[in-house]
Amino acid sequence: MSKKKLTTNEKYGLFARAYVTNGFNGKKAAITAGYSEKSAEVTASKLLRIAKVLEIIDAEMKMLSERMRDDASRIYFELWDQVRMIDDKMAKHEEASEQLNITDARTVVIKADITNLKSKIRRKEAKFNKIDGRTSKGRTEKNDLKKELEELNLELEESKESLEDLDSLAATSRRDLLWHRDWKEMLTLRTQILQDLFDRAGYKEMRELQDRRLRLLDAQINKLELESKKDDKNSGTTTIIMSSTDEMQAYLDKKAGADSERNDSQEVN
Repeated sequence: MSKKKLTTNEKYGLFARAYVTNGFNGKKAAITAGYSEKSAEVTASKLLRIAKVLEIIDAEMKMLSERMRDDASRIYFELWDQVRMIDDKMAKHEEASEQLNITDARTVVIKADITNLKSKIRRKEAKFNKIDGRTSKGRTEKNDLKKELEELNLELEESKESLEDLDSLAATSRRDLLWHRDWKEMLTLRTQILQDLFDRAGYKEMRELQDRRLRLLDAQINKLELESKKDDKNSGTTTIIMSSTDEMQAYLDKKAGADSERNDSQEVN
């Protein structure tokens, strides 16, 4: 079965779409559109001077820009989720680190209290054992010391329980701590994601779109230069030289309006 022959407009469309999607490589786009590989580069140069092709390229670029914005929005939110996740881990690390500092300070105090309580208890017990409990005075002193020892032992048990609670709290805090290497990797990743977000927010994409516009404008300028050379031969006028792309675009718009008026005049006649 013979392959269907493409119309000129269809080949224009294939070339324009390929040109936009392959990074503006005219030669490859011409080959993709079915033009001869041997003369693809020359063909691409000619195609980029055809108004119809430039219109299709412009439309394709607008659609590409819209798709980029949609994709950028989706990726943008995903990247911010990653930043928030990293910030959450780093915040937990800071909170855990602060909590550990407090816990360690309280632990030092409580351990010192426990040591003092044990020392007091030993002294009280030693004194208790030396007292002769057979006398009335001795029994009174022993009863008083017994009460003091009971209070000290109760205080000691409470201090030990507090120390266990602090150990448990410290263990929980340590789970949220980041090792130095992990901390550094988190900061590096956060920096990279934020840079990517800044690029996606407009800086990089705007540069890329600007480059594409300039390439398209260059193609229009090439077309205008060819037309100017033809006009120079016929009228003997001097070729107009533009100092900037904005000036060139303004001239293109003005010329397009003049051509339109001339066509209207011809139709009336």
